[in-house]
Amino acid sequence: MRVLLVNLNLVRAGAPSEGLEESLSLAYLAAVARREGHGVEILDGSAQRLAPSRLIRTAVDRSRDVDVVGVSILTQALISEAMAVIGGLRRAGFRGHIVVGGHPPTFLHPEMCRDNGGFDSVVVGEGEQTFAELLRALDGRQDWTRLRGLVAAGSRAVGAPLLARPLLENLDELPYPARDLLPLFLARSSGPRVASVLRSRGCHGRCAFCETRAFYGVSPGPAWRVRSAANVAGEVEMLVGKYGVEAVSFWDDNFVGPGHRGREAAEELARELIHRGLGIRFALQCRATDVTADLFRLLKEAGLTQVFLGLESIVPRQLDFLGKGVTAEENRRALRIIEGLGLDVIIGMIMFDPDTTIDEFRANLAFLDENLGSWGRLRNKVAQTWNRLKVYAGTPLASSLGEEGRLKGSPYNYDYVFASPAVGRLYAWGEVLRRARLTWRGLRLALPGAGLTKQERDDV
Repeated sequence: MRVLLVNLNLVRAGAPSEGLEESLSLAYLAAVARREGHGVEILDGSAQRLAPSRLIRTAVDRSRDVDVVGVSILTQALISEAMAVIGGLRRAGFRGHIVVGGHPPTFLHPEMCRDNGGFDSVVVGEGEQTFAELLRALDGRQDWTRLRGLVAAGSRAVGAPLLARPLLENLDELPYPARDLLPLFLARSSGPRVASVLRSRGCHGRCAFCETRAFYGVSPGPAWRVRSAANVAGEVEMLVGKYGVEAVSFWDDNFVGPGHRGREAAEELARELIHRGLGIRFALQCRATDVTADLFRLLKEAGLTQVFLGLESIVPRQLDFLGKGVTAEENRRALRIIEGLGLDVIIGMIMFDPDTTIDEFRANLAFLDENLGSWGRLRNKVAQTWNRLKVYAGTPLASSLGEEGRLKGSPYNYDYVFASPAVGRLYAWGEVLRRARLTWRGLRLALPGAGLTKQERDDV
């Protein structure tokens, strides 16, 4: 069969264009489909920066000789755009099978099937095994509607826990992603050639806001799984030799997995990379509780240069609300270790949540000032300097806020009201100025216009 896989333009959903990476999810699906003997193309709306109308036209043009179209929906903000692409395909006469998948469809397939038309099926949970079986059934003209992990859009959509197939335990069974179908990222000429690699799946954390943790929790099986060091190093070696890759960004949800097993797996990979002498540089993301001096010293020897550290807050109340399972001191200690080793660090912070107070905002701001100092360092070291907690369908946070009657909007786009009106005014004013590209320093100077009292402005 002939398959077209569509990646929507994530910049349209607010993703920074400079931080976009390859769509490894579609590259894995493409590799699995090829292994089954099917022909595959990827239309990458993110890499090509395609506006909705252009994406629809391109999808229509490339679907003329295609039997199956798969649309990846990575964020709830792109559901409407995905439906527009699907509608465009149907209006243009496409009569093949259209399947959608991703985190949002896993949780929202009942609503999507109720509110939209045009697609035939929804993949629930991890997609590789389900997608391979779907293609096999379609190719053999067999009934696909009862496949595990798949919702038939025209049927009564039942709950995801009843549908999801067990998680794939041995990730080494997967073929390497189909890199040749992602030429735009590997062909970038400015700066070092960087590739993304996924060595593990899932996370052992229990953050209440995390869509990823909820996604893997839908399916039976261990939430965290890791590829063998030899398998990962083999992919890195292939990327270096075949594509001239100079640096790797590990996109694991949490690079250092749970307990002794997670640490041991990280050490094994570090030693394997050192043994192969690839000279590759790499970046990773992790929790504060995973950071130890000896492990990260070994990772640095293997090529680690940058760490994304999801601190989120330094305020105990916020850390508890977010379900981080860490203390403020553990956050500080992790930051000291990473910077003490001379590694570059990017900090993830959530500056506003529904119950944030002016004092809490000030405490987080003081922490950033204390550890990062100048505006230049703050701008380069914090992933988002002005952001609020987002609520995603399927997460414990969505359930708890919903039970408390605090959620607004719809499952497609949840919202909430700040408990503190002063914080609400501060955030709204800062958001306007952020969109105007005002610097953090300039934002502070503009606070008198935020509608805060003099005492509130002084507190900030």
